Amino acid sequence: MIFHLSDKIRKDRWLVLPVFAEGETLRRAGGDVPDRVLAYAREEGFSGKPGALWTVRPSDGRPALRVLLVGLGKREEADAQVLRRAAATVARKAAEARWERIQMVPPAGALPGAAPPALQALTEGLLLGAYRHDGFKSEKAPGTPLREVAFIVSDPAAPVGRRALETGRIFAEAVNFSRDLINRPPSDKAPMVLAGLARKLAGRRVSVRVYGGKALSRLGANALLGVGRGSAHPPALVHLVYRPTGKPTGSVTFVGKGVTFDSGGLSLKPADGMMTMKYDMAGAATVFALFKALPDLAPRLEVHGVAAIAENMPGPDAYKPGDVLTAMNGKTIEILNTDAEGRVILADALSFAQRLKTDAVIDVATLTGAAAVALGKAYAALMTNRPALEQALRDAGAEAGEKLWPLPLEKSYLEHIQSQVADWKNIGNPGEAGTIIGGLFLQQFAGDGPWAHIDMAAVGWNGTGTPLSPPGATGALVRTFLTFLLRAKKGIL
Repeated sequence: MIFHLSDKIRKDRWLVLPVFAEGETLRRAGGDVPDRVLAYAREEGFSGKPGALWTVRPSDGRPALRVLLVGLGKREEADAQVLRRAAATVARKAAEARWERIQMVPPAGALPGAAPPALQALTEGLLLGAYRHDGFKSEKAPGTPLREVAFIVSDPAAPVGRRALETGRIFAEAVNFSRDLINRPPSDKAPMVLAGLARKLAGRRVSVRVYGGKALSRLGANALLGVGRGSAHPPALVHLVYRPTGKPTGSVTFVGKGVTFDSGGLSLKPADGMMTMKYDMAGAATVFALFKALPDLAPRLEVHGVAAIAENMPGPDAYKPGDVLTAMNGKTIEILNTDAEGRVILADALSFAQRLKTDAVIDVATLTGAAAVALGKAYAALMTNRPALEQALRDAGAEAGEKLWPLPLEKSYLEHIQSQVADWKNIGNPGEAGTIIGGLFLQQFAGDGPWAHIDMAAVGWNGTGTPLSPPGATGALVRTFLTFLLRAKKGIL
């Protein structure tokens, strides 16, 4: 999809105009919409609520022959996320109507609160809303993809407008890249296959190294190797590095869980519990997506990515309840449930991250179903040992339209995972503080420096779809982390 700025409205393309809803009255948000057109749209049932659409064909000689009104709701509530969702609705309408090119007027004035520019939010929404994963369908869905969008502005040459378009494009394409990886069938992304896809990100200030087989043994990655033992496909550890031009202003490591399919191992999941388990590598996909975007965004931080990748299967040599695995940092883990495998492979990934000695470590994982029980599907759970890091991540999430909610690392709960035969157990008391227990377990391998754990199990997949995503992988947190990297200063790491 091509985006550009223009100060001229063309007659041969649909013109999209935003509209506010003020009680029973509609108000123009951008563009010259005649009051009588708004009054007529209201009479015909157009509410102006967020995402509502209404088409009109002016006949008074105006330059736009065809106009699409899109509702933004109340002016004081029309933030960047409202714009993203409205734009996504427009993208779906354009696909259904076979529109290849449209022109769109952004809302006039600043958005409520601290938010990215309207042009960035609209660009993100259009690309996220247009996303489809139909590569395995023998017949594609009808509709011509939207190919070109012109934003009508007073000064098309303004650098700030072009930067906003480019940032929105980079953000959304990174999200869609992560969606493609997560939606990919599990048999097409065995650990070494997924590692190979990550290897293709190398170049333009990004380096990639893949550890497998004997290299993992030399690293001491016995926890990762233990989880991968039951699969015919061996595990891998991927290390990516982005180095900026010039001296870095700081450094950060992102760690991602990459279970390409989670059967539960010998602690087998029920059939229904396996249906979406191809998404259990969403943490790794999130990390990889960052490195797709970083060369274009060019932050001044040095950024590392570490992904532990394995397939959790009940094969002949599968790890068993009662086994004890020694992680890369020398700590031992008693396995009581092989379906709590994510934290086990992350024990090695976090231990590896400690060797990199960056200013901060942030891990992201589809770790616990308990996160959805605690917070529902609107929030990712956040646990950290640094208040400043917590605030920076939450601020970045708010700007990206993604919500993170802090949970406490309650030290008294550590007794729930203290083992009689090893250093730690991989599960706590059934039904009790499962998400917090997962975070406390990971903290034992994260070191004493600034660290944050984000449990994205509730937000990484949506079976019914959302305004910004069709059913399946959501690509959550990619834009949050990219925003964080662009805003981060050494003092908060």
